[in-house]
Amino acid sequence: MKREEVKIEDEPSNAKAAVAEKKEHKKFDKNEFFRVLKFVGFSISAGVIQLGSFEILYHAINWNNWWACYLISIILSVIWNFTFNRKFTFQSANNIYIAMGWTLLYYAAFIPISVFGGDALESIGWHGTLVTVLMMLLNFVTEFLWQRLFVFRKSINSKPLAKTVHMHLQSQPFESIASGKKTVEMRLFDDKRKDLHVGDKIIFTKDGEENQKLKVKITKLNKFASFTELYDAYEDKSVLGYGPDDKADPKDMEKYYTDQQQENGVLAIEFELKK
Repeated sequence: MKREEVKIEDEPSNAKAAVAEKKEHKKFDKNEFFRVLKFVGFSISAGVIQLGSFEILYHAINWNNWWACYLISIILSVIWNFTFNRKFTFQSANNIYIAMGWTLLYYAAFIPISVFGGDALESIGWHGTLVTVLMMLLNFVTEFLWQRLFVFRKSINSKPLAKTVHMHLQSQPFESIASGKKTVEMRLFDDKRKDLHVGDKIIFTKDGEENQKLKVKITKLNKFASFTELYDAYEDKSVLGYGPDDKADPKDMEKYYTDQQQENGVLAIEFELKK
């Protein structure tokens, strides 16, 4: 049987599609709003680094060379800003060297413009700190547009941040995981499971013994149309929690889930136990 690693949902009716599209649009707007907020936050922190290092070089050390002080401070800011925005703002799985290359291309154009332009403003009497702040504002707007619309445009949210979810297990499957035999958890492909990603952590709690917990890391997610397909896909049933003398039967899952509940498919969550 064919297993699906990509999560696919059934096509809704036109009415449902319109509602789903509206919700998706709102979700998109909300995500974009928070993305801008995160970019602003990291840019402010990068700005503090840039302005702080500039002030140390330009005023504290009294290095009377504006462009050199500015160049050093902006390089420190770029490294900081790129690292955190790639991971937290755009959550991109894009090749880091390629992404950094495009970012350096942007700065290859921006730095000369800002250095020579800022130096010209400073030379005609503008205060050095004011010129630096103006260049930082110009940098913020243009860099966000460059990264959002070009560098990370096709890879946004391709590497979501790992999260921890909680699930309950009965005694037998819990002990099977603890022993290292069971490495696949079977669940419905419901709204909660649709939000799982490789790299997420699961904390399993033993029913009736809330102090008994196991922590695992998701290594793979496989979607199936039914538990029958899922069982067929795993030749070694011990990874599903069965002992050597047990008869593995997909009907065993009927005591947990009805056929109607399986209409949207089921999920095999492969994991590794964290000691």
